[in-house]
Amino acid sequence: MAGGTTAIAAFAYRIRVRHALPEGVTLILGLGVVALYLNTRTLFAQFVQGGAASPTVGEATLNVLVFAIAALASYGGNTLGDRLARSDRLSLSWLQRDLSPIVRAAGRHISVTLPAEIRDIEGYDPVEAATKESLVGRTLDFPRGLTVAELRTQLQARLKEKFDVGYVDLELSAAGEIQYLGVARRPAGIGPTLPPNAAAVAVRADPPFSATAGDIVQLWAVEDTPRKLGTGELRARVGSIATITTDRAVATAIDPEAEYRLLTLEADSRPDREFAAMLRRADETMRLLSITDSSPLVGQSVAAIDGTVLGIRTAGESVETIPNRSRVIQAGDELFVIGRPEILRKLDGTDGVHAVETESATESRSGGRPWSAGHSEKSE
Repeated sequence: MAGGTTAIAAFAYRIRVRHALPEGVTLILGLGVVALYLNTRTLFAQFVQGGAASPTVGEATLNVLVFAIAALASYGGNTLGDRLARSDRLSLSWLQRDLSPIVRAAGRHISVTLPAEIRDIEGYDPVEAATKESLVGRTLDFPRGLTVAELRTQLQARLKEKFDVGYVDLELSAAGEIQYLGVARRPAGIGPTLPPNAAAVAVRADPPFSATAGDIVQLWAVEDTPRKLGTGELRARVGSIATITTDRAVATAIDPEAEYRLLTLEADSRPDREFAAMLRRADETMRLLSITDSSPLVGQSVAAIDGTVLGIRTAGESVETIPNRSRVIQAGDELFVIGRPEILRKLDGTDGVHAVETESATESRSGGRPWSAGHSEKSE
């Protein structure tokens, strides 16, 4: 009973969720069915006998053995049901063909060959040339039965896990062939998250044991009379060396050879820092897009943008934050848009829409040109 119940549950869970049934649920489900049966049987026997009776030692021992065997049978049923659901013969994936096309494969797996041209993603830090060279022409294998969307997700995850790639802009055909591939790496270091007029500095100070990155700390000079230098944010700690971000005036006053003390303060909400940290971890990023007279977006509402519009800078240089979705886009507006690389690329490729970039951002990347085996910095 326990094995059959968990096998059916594991089979249905794998088909529906595409993951294995959790072990805790397996045990609860298997033992719960057996317990329900034993309790019902005991109550029925007591009712027939005309009153409650204490169980004998043999009956109690039998119940314990039944529960032990049921626990083992539950895990066995989970394994069996999960394997049946993943089997090509018994899988119900054929029911999903009308909803999401499945990539056709000639063999027992899907083979995807990376193209000879791998592009940089506009607005992102470029990937090292050696990494791109290792990707060109590489063939990656995936299990059969994947839909185009699932293949795209797994291919992006594979590139991020095995290579120095932070962002992947990918387009696949209905046959699972790559039509466009762009890669970029995530910004590294503390610099991209520093607020204006701030600096990061390493100090000789042993933070409290409970201090972690992100804590607000006070910096004190160790002298005859302790002197407070300022307040900052702890970013990292290695032994007796701590990296903090603080005002530039405080950072320039720090002696790299002197010893300091750090005092942690009560944590305050920092929406700006939390947003910047979340944006760095996510696949989405923000770009500034300029709208000209020829753009088809002129006259449409903000809701027509396939992305999240955080702000609009008008021709008069005023910035409207978190605009209403019914707000009409006008020529000359500059939109602060958050979205995935492929969404921003399509927006940037629309007539009358182009990205606004600072001079430093233009110098920090390769310009989004295609990269192939014959690519070299000298040729650029």
